[in-house]
Formats: sequence, C-alpha cells, structure tokens
Amino acid sequence: RSEGGWRYDPGQDGDTSVLGWMMMAMKSASTAGLPVPRDAFEAGADWLDRVSDPSRPGLYKYRPERDVTPSMTAEAMFIQQLLGKTSADPIMQASAAYIVEHLPNWDRDPNTYFWYYASLALFQHQGQAWTTWNETLKRELVENQRKDGRAAGSWDPQGNEWSELGGRVYQTALCTLMLEVYYRYLPMYSNDDPSIPERPEDAVGTIAGVVRDAETGQPLVGATVRLDVPGGEPILAQTDRDGFYYVWAPELPPFFALTAAHDGYVPESENVYSSDLHESVLDVDFDLWSDRGEVLMTEAVPEVHHLGDNRFEGRINSQFQKETEGVEYGSEFVLTAEHVTRRFRRAEVRLMVKGVQRRHSLFINGHLLDQKLDGAPRDGSFGEFRVGFDLDLLRMGTNTIDLVAKPSNSDIDDFEFVNVQIHLLP
Repeated sequence: RSEGGWRYDPGQDGDTSVLGWMMMAMKSASTAGLPVPRDAFEAGADWLDRVSDPSRPGLYKYRPERDVTPSMTAEAMFIQQLLGKTSADPIMQASAAYIVEHLPNWDRDPNTYFWYYASLALFQHQGQAWTTWNETLKRELVENQRKDGRAAGSWDPQGNEWSELGGRVYQTALCTLMLEVYYRYLPMYSNDDPSIPERPEDAVGTIAGVVRDAETGQPLVGATVRLDVPGGEPILAQTDRDGFYYVWAPELPPFFALTAAHDGYVPESENVYSSDLHESVLDVDFDLWSDRGEVLMTEAVPEVHHLGDNRFEGRINSQFQKETEGVEYGSEFVLTAEHVTRRFRRAEVRLMVKGVQRRHSLFINGHLLDQKLDGAPRDGSFGEFRVGFDLDLLRMGTNTIDLVAKPSNSDIDDFEFVNVQIHLLP
C-alpha cells in the first residue's frame, strides 16, 4: 500500500502486524544479497510514524485509529531495529521500558505472539531490560510446558485468538523459538553492552552456543571458549549469566577445533564444520564434566598445536588453523598424592587430532610409548585419539609429555592436535 503497510489481501489498508513479517522477510533477503528496493524499507518507516503515539514516542498501534498495545510496540521496536535504530536511541529505550512493564505471566495472559516479538526486540536491545525479560520468560515457559502424556514437550494453545486458531503446533513453535532466541540469533548491531563485541572486518559469520554442566544441565557462567584462527591471535569469549557465548569468526578451514574450559571442569574440544558459517550462526554447545581428579590437564584453556613443515603433500592435504610450531611439542602435568591413594591402575593419553598420515612418537617422562600416534579421520576433520600406558611411568609431582613428528625423506607430516589430557583409569 502507498502508506507503507501490508495487510492480508491486496488493496487492504496496512497494519503493523503484517508489516513486521514482511519487513523480516525483506531484511533476510537483503542480508542474503538479494536486491530489495530501498523505498520499501522507507515506506515501512513511514508506516511506523503513522502508528506511533505522538504523546508517547516509542509506543505503537495496530492501525492509526487504534490504541497502543504491548504486542504492536514489541513488533514495531523490532522493525525499528531492522531499519537501523540502536539501543542508544531514546525511542528504543521508551519501547523497551514499556515492554518490561508487561512481563510474561502465563496464568494471567499467555500472549505468545507478543512474547515472541518482545524476545526478538529485547535480545537486540540487551541491557537490564533484556535480562529482566529473559529471566521471567524462561521461568514462565519452562514451568508451563506439558510434561505428561502425548502432549509432553508441547505448550497448550491458551491465550489470544491466534493461539487458539494455530493450535498446539503454533504455540509450541513460538515458545521454542523464544527459548532459542537469546543464543541462536546474530545481533544486528553492537551497543554499549561490553558483552557484544564489534564485528571485525574479516568476520564471515558467528559461532554461538551455551556451555553447561554435563550433570545438572545448568549454564556455566564465566566459561572460556577459544577459537584459534589462521595467521592471527586466538579469539576468546566468556559465557554470560545464561552460559551463552558468541564469537565473530573469520574464514576458517573446512574442519576446525573449538574448545570450552571452566575452572573445576574438564575442558572439551569439538570438531566443527565451517561449511555453514558464512553470514549465519553456527550453533556449538558444550557440556563440561566436573573435574573429579581423574583427568590431568596439560593446559587450562587448550589451544590448537600444529607440528610439521607447512608442506601439505600427503593424502589428506589438510588446511590448518595455525602455522607449524616445528617438529616437537612438550607440556607438563601434575600428579598428586590424592591421585595415588585412589588406586588407579591404568593411564591413557587422549587428544583431538587431524591430518595424521604417519606414525608419530609419544613420550611420558622421556619414555617412548609402544603405540604411536598414527590415526585421524580420513576426511581431514578432528577426531579423538587414545593411547594407553603403564601407570608406573608417572611420578609424584610434575610429569612431562612430548610428541615428536616423524619425517619421511624430505617431508615432515603436518598435523594438528588439541586438548591433550592424561586420564587415570581404575
């Protein structure tokens, strides 16, 4: 329509509700590189001016002749974000404050349409408004999710007429999307919140996820996620109060390792495929096991190591995250009296490795292990490698582990590994 809105049928006057869905579609198309006329966005902005309450900027209506509502304010706030307004804008601050006056309450009014757009908008807004909204929303949704019978896992279609019309599938889809929004969606802009870093010039996408306690499922606050990048400094991210992290990622090899670590927990490394990274969000979650004294770590926050000569001439011809460090790697780990008194009988080296094409030597305290480091996934990805050894090779206090790359003629096999651990076994 000429006034900038959309409606359900051709020729109808516009409304803010349909406008929101159309603006989301156009923004997605534009982000994907498809041509979208600029005047389409400008017309959407004109519509928001028409449905804004002149006496209360930042509050919006379904149509100009209607009253302002929380639902339309939340949807309009998100549209304004699509159009480029940031959390520093007083209009956006007014929208956020109004939305937080109507916190989710399932018993009073489970208006999931409103809650969905409010979650999108306040996530982008961040700050205290988002924290307050998110804590309340999560509690209301989790407590009211069905846990019985064939409906287990779903949400009842209660609330406004749209929930009743859409039914259980509609309601469950919206509730699930709301629970995902705070760690699944890419922030459209940075703001004054230090937890949202500026997008680097070399970023091609984002890696995001949650770090949890593997036993309780509770989020781990302050965990470190490390990404080693080719030719640059490692990218380190800290998890927030929801266990959420995200990092802007540059161009990466087809397979790369990502690691999460937290005090009191055993670090975990994941093999990640980079094929879906460009202009999207790669979801990588971690479940960390509590450190019970059975794992001796060589690095508190494990980094990727590369041995070889930077000549990738073998079967795999891998692309690597880092330049070679040479032909030898050495590290230390500590065995305490507490470990000895627990009557462990065996020990095992475990690490994640990629690109191995020859048989490389492992040493514990200078003793060469019989089994070589001789295997990695054939597709060039990271995979776990284990090698056992006699517990008698360990000593009280500081121990050493060394890894030496094997040469062949003039070439030294290039390979990478991460998260070298010594596991004590009964």
